[in-house]
Amino acid sequence: MTKAPARPYSQVCCWRVAAGSLVLVVASICGAAAQYPGWLIPAGGKEEKSPVSSVADAATKGKALFLSHCVRCHGPEGKGGGPDSEYAADLTDDLRTELNTEGVLFYKVWNGHSVQLRTETFDMPAFKDKLSRDEAWTVVEYVKVLRTPRR
Repeated sequence: MTKAPARPYSQVCCWRVAAGSLVLVVASICGAAAQYPGWLIPAGGKEEKSPVSSVADAATKGKALFLSHCVRCHGPEGKGGGPDSEYAADLTDDLRTELNTEGVLFYKVWNGHSVQLRTETFDMPAFKDKLSRDEAWTVVEYVKVLRTPRR
């Protein structure tokens, strides 16, 4: 039996580098998608900044809207556990604060989310038909206040 010629070391190394790179790319894409599963966050949405952050009473207006639209699920302090939802997120959780930038919060409020779990549907309603874009941004400004540690 004759032995097949060995591949040059550089060719083997090149294939390993290419395979490793492919694995990293696929893993990063899956990681990014898993971060916001089911949420419609457009490209560049994560980097968007609030256009009303410099408006003096934006957080105050956002609080009024939060109390009328969000408190029933997220609770008065944004920690979840409102009377209408057992599954609402704690908006003040440090991990969520890191993952949910101003832009992500805006699009979550604007577009909502629906998750089918077995036979029940748990969702966050979209507010794009109930609030103007600036009003949705004021809700984001108020959530930022809720996230601020109290001293």
